[in-house]
Amino acid sequence: MNVLMVGVGEKRVGGMWTVARKYIENLYFNQKVFLKYIPTSTNGSLLFRMLYMLNGYRKIIYTLLFEKVDIVHIHMAEKGSTFRKGYVVKWSKLFGKKVIIHMHAGPFLQWFYSLTKAKQDSVKKILMLADNILVLGEYWKKELEELIPERKIEVLYNGTKCPDYNAYNIRASNIVYLGVMNRNKGIYDLLTALKQIDTDLDPLVKVKLCGNDLEGDVKKVIEDYGLTERIEMLGWINQSQQIEIFKETMINVLPSYFEGLSMTVIEAMAYGIPVVTTNISTMPELLGKDAYMINPGDIDALGEILLKLSGDSRLRRQISQEEYQRAKHIFSEDTFIKKTIQIYESVLRGE
Repeated sequence: MNVLMVGVGEKRVGGMWTVARKYIENLYFNQKVFLKYIPTSTNGSLLFRMLYMLNGYRKIIYTLLFEKVDIVHIHMAEKGSTFRKGYVVKWSKLFGKKVIIHMHAGPFLQWFYSLTKAKQDSVKKILMLADNILVLGEYWKKELEELIPERKIEVLYNGTKCPDYNAYNIRASNIVYLGVMNRNKGIYDLLTALKQIDTDLDPLVKVKLCGNDLEGDVKKVIEDYGLTERIEMLGWINQSQQIEIFKETMINVLPSYFEGLSMTVIEAMAYGIPVVTTNISTMPELLGKDAYMINPGDIDALGEILLKLSGDSRLRRQISQEEYQRAKHIFSEDTFIKKTIQIYESVLRGE
């Protein structure tokens, strides 16, 4: 099976590259599929990005013309990504190829309805050309059904590597936040909640903030709240650093206002780390309906849950085992890769 995959370059740190890299590096996938990966977007100046895109287009057209391609698997998001990748969709169909659009969740419908009628029609035409559209959860499937027939849409959850056993450290004492730091991710809600519970929280419990401070004032807020002894800012961390941090993580917290499908939550679950997050989009699909989730912006509830979990090791152990098993059976990289191959086979059969 010959697959041309189109996505972003490795300098584009984020969910799209994280998923693409799994395909590129997974041994089983590359035993079953002859994969050619061509990126069309990267970071840098406008001129550099334009030249990078045009070079990607050149490689795609050459591949469609002169190499065997059974399926074109295109990673796409909203806004400019839809229109840029739309050219690839049209060229691929022009050459008679099967096309899969892998939609990386964003505020797609909100963006779509902000467009003019002409641009909305253009977006619909791009989506309708696809043989199959992959979305990151049932939540996003229902959203996209407003635009295209349900039969074209299939849920494919992102996957992560799961240890062979539950690696959760019940003696860990760190509360860890993983992600960029801005209002949309709820970082200021977390800081306010920590300020409210600071005197009741065990002094040994430390909070590690991992990610870039996009608004540039998180450190000042920490100082203003008198939390410098409690909170440490670690900045952006790589994958190996994250694994080391997980070894000492008691609770993972992400009080976000918007998520597509949070890879940091899935990764924490794979290590059996109890997760505290908000009940938005696909979060209930990840954690299950009985998980510890709050309404976005409910600072009091956030503080109460952090206090409760940090002081109850038996409850944390129970949650840990439930989350680990859920991650291993539903959100593992093995499950993700095998389902992708099943989808390829189904598309080639015309189902």
